[in-house]
Amino acid sequence: MNQQDIIREWFYRLPSGYTNPPYSKKEMDVLHEVLAENGMNGAMFTKNLETIEEHPMETLHEWKESHKEKINEAMQLPEIMNLLKDVKDQLDQEDLEDIQAVIIRSAFKGKLLKYFAAKEIVGDAYQLGEKSVRILFNTIASLPNVDQVLNYFQAPQDLVIADDGRGTLEQSGLPKETLLQMMTMQPGADRGGNATGPGEIALALLFRNVTNYTGGGDLAFDGKTLEVKGKDARLGQQSRGKRKLESTFLGFMLDNAAAKGIITDDEYNEYINDTDHNNIAIAIRDAYELLVEDKGADRMEFLQKIQKGVGAIFFENIEVAQKYFNDSSDFKNVNQVMKQMVKINLESYMDKIKTSQILFHNFRKGKSNDLRFALVKLEDIDPVVEAGTIRLGSQKTEGSFFWDNTNPSVKLKLG
Repeated sequence: MNQQDIIREWFYRLPSGYTNPPYSKKEMDVLHEVLAENGMNGAMFTKNLETIEEHPMETLHEWKESHKEKINEAMQLPEIMNLLKDVKDQLDQEDLEDIQAVIIRSAFKGKLLKYFAAKEIVGDAYQLGEKSVRILFNTIASLPNVDQVLNYFQAPQDLVIADDGRGTLEQSGLPKETLLQMMTMQPGADRGGNATGPGEIALALLFRNVTNYTGGGDLAFDGKTLEVKGKDARLGQQSRGKRKLESTFLGFMLDNAAAKGIITDDEYNEYINDTDHNNIAIAIRDAYELLVEDKGADRMEFLQKIQKGVGAIFFENIEVAQKYFNDSSDFKNVNQVMKQMVKINLESYMDKIKTSQILFHNFRKGKSNDLRFALVKLEDIDPVVEAGTIRLGSQKTEGSFFWDNTNPSVKLKLG
């Protein structure tokens, strides 16, 4: 990317869509992010920022606004043709290409904006208003195969999800390079102030049964709200600080069992000091083996305490914990405990954000060109998790639910 490309990308990522010196720290952080993604030297680039023209990225619209009076003198086509005749000897190749681009874009502008409107991609949906729509229009218009893309928009494919939740943007049939460019389209924050993440606009444009959603949530898929999550997303806030096992619901269970003489003090200490029990799934499985299988503690009482404790971890949603931890077979092995916790985290999070489906994609500009994704519907949580499509924290059997990290990042197995 050249200097102008870098600045254009930088401005697109800023909430205001533009900036002037002196630049704030947040603005410079965004610039350095763009530079790093393109393998460029941030220090050398930013040193030259002062030499950039005052309005290096002035759009055609902005130029028209600033020269409105002069333009209004020659608004009719004959006058424009005469202007071109007068300056034809002064036009270089770049000028001719710009003129050609304007003519070509004008030919399909109406159709494309009509398609945007059908997908609820309109100025009222974004804080930047019509500027957001122009950003998206310009991105589509600048695609080298724009004719192919416009033809596709006339009859887009349906987004189809496999039984295991897996899917890919490549099912649209458009070239991968085109899809990668579309994945980066971001029009700024929506009217509610929420950032529009990578992939949201691409999904809305590429598939007939997906549209932008202006009433909360990211998109609508088959008429229902769809939350879109990027690579390594979390289903809840990242945990802060260390938490010791003895201060958790399992720690209290073991302490109570020791006080009643069900287990010895040595058994209690051995359990509490076992570092494997920092992992919640392992800790639950081993507590079941010790208390219920070895010591004969009441199974139903153990089950109820697990439901209450795990429910408290995931947004105080005990009902969902009761749904997935409802039988002693759920505690037989670590992998099963981990899977049930993934299901509880997924459904509790859906309930919290008021959506019934979440799409997780692997794309990250400059780092991952993966166009595959997993889409989980509320009613399909069981088969998707059992298929191994979605794990949390890692693909290891025991997973990565820890007492000091109860909302680990999502990991997808899409191959």
